[in-house]
Amino acid sequence: MQNNWMVKLSWHTRLIALCYRLRCCITSCALLLAFSAQANDLPTITIVTGLNQSSMSDRIEQQLKTAYLQLGYQMQVQRLPAGRSLMMTNAGEFDGELFRIADIAEQYPNLLQVPTPLERINLHAFIKRSDKSDYSFWQQNPKLRVAYIRGFKMAESYTFSGQPVPMNTVSQAVQMLLQDKVDVLLEDPASVYSATIELSPNGQLEQLPEVLATADLYHFIHKKHQQLLIPLAASLSSTR
Repeated sequence: MQNNWMVKLSWHTRLIALCYRLRCCITSCALLLAFSAQANDLPTITIVTGLNQSSMSDRIEQQLKTAYLQLGYQMQVQRLPAGRSLMMTNAGEFDGELFRIADIAEQYPNLLQVPTPLERINLHAFIKRSDKSDYSFWQQNPKLRVAYIRGFKMAESYTFSGQPVPMNTVSQAVQMLLQDKVDVLLEDPASVYSATIELSPNGQLEQLPEVLATADLYHFIHKKHQQLLIPLAASLSSTR
């Protein structure tokens, strides 16, 4: 009799625990739905970035979404060719640039740099691995075709003697390199590796060891949102 009572008590306890977990689950779902609904009611900030997507850009995008949410905004991302996006954001057609190097402020005076650095990138030269040419002094070779992405200011400002071949996306540039239509690609490793997962799964590209340039990346907003500059900097610092 005592054993039966203990079995009933055990099942009763389990039922209470199950009900408690179910209630917690329902409460969590309700809070999540309420939070989502609240976020959808917030004013929208539209941030533009380039067509190239990588693990680094995904990290920065998530960091900025969190920072804007803390300030009472929901952030939406538009993707455009990097050169075009700068001109449109500077003209006030978008609210800001996801990330850029600090030097763009000299050319685009309507863009304000949020002073909290987001990431640091290095510029490298990439070649096709099967190419047996000597690239020790590739910068001085006027016969080389050198690809880079329009709007990527680190690459655009790098000096070399070869023929510049501006491209819209890293994927296009990698394809050109694999097809021997260009000889060198100037880009940061994170973007190249993200683009070559499907295009070059067998590692057909080689990264030359020399670091050509290094820069920190910053978020930029249009001057019409100047009041967000200091709050954004503080919010980004707290989310790092």
